[in-house]
Amino acid sequence: MVILFMAGVIAAIFFIFISTSTHKKSPRVSSKEALKSLPYLTWIPAEKDIQKSGVTKYDRKRAFEGTNIYNSRNLSKAYLIDLNGNILHTWSAKVTTDDEWHHVQVCGNGDLLAIVKDRMLIRMDWSSNIKWVSKMRYHHDIAVALNEDIYSIVSEPDLAFYRGLPLPILNNSIVIMNSDGEIKRKISLFDLLKEEVPLNRITGIFSWLNNPKILEEIIERKENNDFMLKDGDPSNILHTNTIKIIERDVNGLCKGGDLLICVLKLDLIGILNVEEEKIIWKWGPGDISNPHNPTLLENGNILIFDNGVDRGYSRIVELDPFKKEIVWEYRADPSEHFYSQSRGSSQRLPNGNTLITESDKGHVFEVSHSGEIVWEFYNPEIKTDKGERAAIYRMIRIMDTEKYPWLEGLKKQL
Repeated sequence: MVILFMAGVIAAIFFIFISTSTHKKSPRVSSKEALKSLPYLTWIPAEKDIQKSGVTKYDRKRAFEGTNIYNSRNLSKAYLIDLNGNILHTWSAKVTTDDEWHHVQVCGNGDLLAIVKDRMLIRMDWSSNIKWVSKMRYHHDIAVALNEDIYSIVSEPDLAFYRGLPLPILNNSIVIMNSDGEIKRKISLFDLLKEEVPLNRITGIFSWLNNPKILEEIIERKENNDFMLKDGDPSNILHTNTIKIIERDVNGLCKGGDLLICVLKLDLIGILNVEEEKIIWKWGPGDISNPHNPTLLENGNILIFDNGVDRGYSRIVELDPFKKEIVWEYRADPSEHFYSQSRGSSQRLPNGNTLITESDKGHVFEVSHSGEIVWEFYNPEIKTDKGERAAIYRMIRIMDTEKYPWLEGLKKQL
């Protein structure tokens, strides 16, 4: 009865605040407040490697040729670079003076989509002219479908229900919009995954909110036009960080148009049937820790960046999704030399190599199937006096001239 009464009081408070907040201008978070609520630091200590900059290793015989795209987390810029580290093209645009791009996605026509975390999604052309801005709490990932629809992830305070109890959460939804940024559909992930949430996480939210100081702080956030619920709060129950559009049928597993997702707080990799709004496959809890960036490989396996927060070292794993067995993995020797606590990505290349972004260190490297490094890059954005390097969320190697026809034009200019 006490829990029911407490849940009812908390729910009433949040219903009032959430319902009134929908008619106000979307709040903005200062850089200082963002750092308080997020584990994602823009600058990372790098004393041992501070003198390393750009491409530091390039085995021309074994590295797979292509053009890399990445953005430095402290800037509102994205770069195309070759394997020598030469900058081939730059996008740069700001809506406000303190924009810092979280993640970028290049389109087939050369347009760029950029996320300013928790604030907006921007679309610009090849020359960095802004086409449109969509203001919502976008974060982590963007995917572009074959029909040019755009998929992303947004966070929203929500009064959800868990086994009959009203539960204030920071929900994640997948937003689907057309190429002009007009929203077509939104899918609540908590509705699909609530049975995967451990009970202690649910009771933890109520215990957190039962503290009068916490409620005062949340009310103060609201009065200051700040976010009521933040990433660092227990109410951030999912923390979805990846959506990938599956472009082909895999017999017995998924079909084209399904989504491969990663939910960090649940240690869960899943496949979402968009039409039915149903999770049709899942794996991860107990086997991986705070994962990122699953991708479906040509052989039907799934490649995953396993951050390993519970272990203190990261690894890349290739999973057979039918047997749910790891069939290949990369880890450093010693293991703790490869570790990105809060973000990371991996990409399987056509020759069997794997491109790995050790995000927190601003470090990207390509390894052979046997684990030997054949290409290596360190973010040149450094503060030598402070021994810090800017983080890189994700680097992608682009090779498909059919999907990205502007690659041919870029090659002709060189």
